[in-house]
Amino acid sequence: MASARVNFSVGLFMTAGLALATLAVIWLGMTSFLRKGELFVTYFDESVQGLGVDSPVKYRGVPVGRVQAIRIAPDYHLIEVVILIDDEHAADENRFADSVAAISNVGITGAMFVEIDKRGPQAHDFSPRLGFTPEYPVIASRPSDIKKLFREIDEIAMKIQSIDFKGISDQAMLAFATVNTVMTEAQFGAISADIRTLLASINAAANPKRLESMAKNMEQTIIASRTLMNTAAEELTRLDTILVQFQSMIEANRPHVDTAMNALASTALKADVVMTQTHATVFQMQGAIKDLEARLAATAENLEQTSTNLNTLIGNVKDQPAQLIFGQPKAPRKVEE
Repeated sequence: MASARVNFSVGLFMTAGLALATLAVIWLGMTSFLRKGELFVTYFDESVQGLGVDSPVKYRGVPVGRVQAIRIAPDYHLIEVVILIDDEHAADENRFADSVAAISNVGITGAMFVEIDKRGPQAHDFSPRLGFTPEYPVIASRPSDIKKLFREIDEIAMKIQSIDFKGISDQAMLAFATVNTVMTEAQFGAISADIRTLLASINAAANPKRLESMAKNMEQTIIASRTLMNTAAEELTRLDTILVQFQSMIEANRPHVDTAMNALASTALKADVVMTQTHATVFQMQGAIKDLEARLAATAENLEQTSTNLNTLIGNVKDQPAQLIFGQPKAPRKVEE
């Protein structure tokens, strides 16, 4: 009796479990089947390895749908990927008009998904050209980052292959040969000999005896310069004394000088009046001026002689300032040789 109850309980539990499992499978299937949305299609000119049906579709990282189907395009060259966009994101079929789709990977797992993003204003259009009519609205595509990387690597390799390494090597060898020829023709041996000769001349000029003699001559020159400076200082002192005496003489005769200056000013005024009065008679004196030219010539000679004598006197006063005060020239000083 007890075993019948256990068998009944086990059977009931198994039946309930199978019923729940069947309902779950049916619910999941119906959910995928009854999913609503808008179908779009995009075409890739590369391998879609890792991308499968029901792979996520994201718009700038936000899930917006799933991959509905993956198949070969009618031209048997491109890969057609049908995308189901959810209702909340498919209200306008032109929403993805300026967008591009690309295949991206999820970390390092190898799983792939479709990434949709807006095309930049300066971005190039890498979407493949279609020679057939698609069944659904088309979202433009661009190569994946991996394919772009490999394409750039191929371009770099082609540029490297286009470099003429042999020509560059030949030019380098020619340049080295030219440098070698120039160095050979430069006659470094003769230049080295000239440098040695120059160094020998410098050593001869830097002989210690010659340097010692030059130092002695320089010392004597310095002593003579000091003696000359002391003599010049004494002469300047004497000249200062003479200037002080001369200034005292001027100060003592200041009233006479002022009277003379006033008389000179008065005379100048009178001369101005006389010049004004005689201005009218200048034209009448032209004949008399011709007669005076001879006299003026003689006077000029006398003035020249007087100027010479005056220059001589100034030179004597300059050489022997004491003569201005004492009247007799100072006896010349003996200079020891």
